[in-house]
Amino acid sequence: MIRQARKTDFSFVYPILKQIFDEMQMKSIESLPEDQLYSLMKLGFISEDYRYSYRRIWVAEKDGKVTGILDMYPYKDQKIIDVVLRHDYAKTGLPVPTVIFDDQEAWPHEWYIDALAVHPDHWGEKIASHLMDEAEEVAKQHGYKIISLNVDQENPRAQRLYEHKGYQVQKSMTIGDRTYDHMIKRI
Repeated sequence: MIRQARKTDFSFVYPILKQIFDEMQMKSIESLPEDQLYSLMKLGFISEDYRYSYRRIWVAEKDGKVTGILDMYPYKDQKIIDVVLRHDYAKTGLPVPTVIFDDQEAWPHEWYIDALAVHPDHWGEKIASHLMDEAEEVAKQHGYKIISLNVDQENPRAQRLYEHKGYQVQKSMTIGDRTYDHMIKRI
């Protein structure tokens, strides 16, 4: 079953989201102590507008357990998704000028998949594929005709899935310290 996340899902969503953070190897994230990152992400998750707000995340559930996550939003939200949490930095011991995400990841007229991850115990169960199908439906409901994502060039497994789902590379870009292919699909 796929459903929109609820505020109470954070403890299930965070470990799956953390897989992505670990793979990205972003200095801005790696420099944060684990307890600060956890607290910050929790505040963001229960907020209304943060990049990883429960309102932007869909979860796949199996036997009552979250097995995969999908985080997505329209390009136009890119201007607010990280700024909204800055007033909470002090609550987690971070200086207000701290920047965690500062790269442009989506482009005009795109519905953007920011994060897609499946718990390793459930790899191979087509959960990511089903979550991607959900992303297309949500994008269409919001009037978008292009859906996009960025895939690490060092992740051929994910690249194959996205190509299989009809995504095509448009350009390469740097996010953090890594090179990604920006892929789109017309829907």
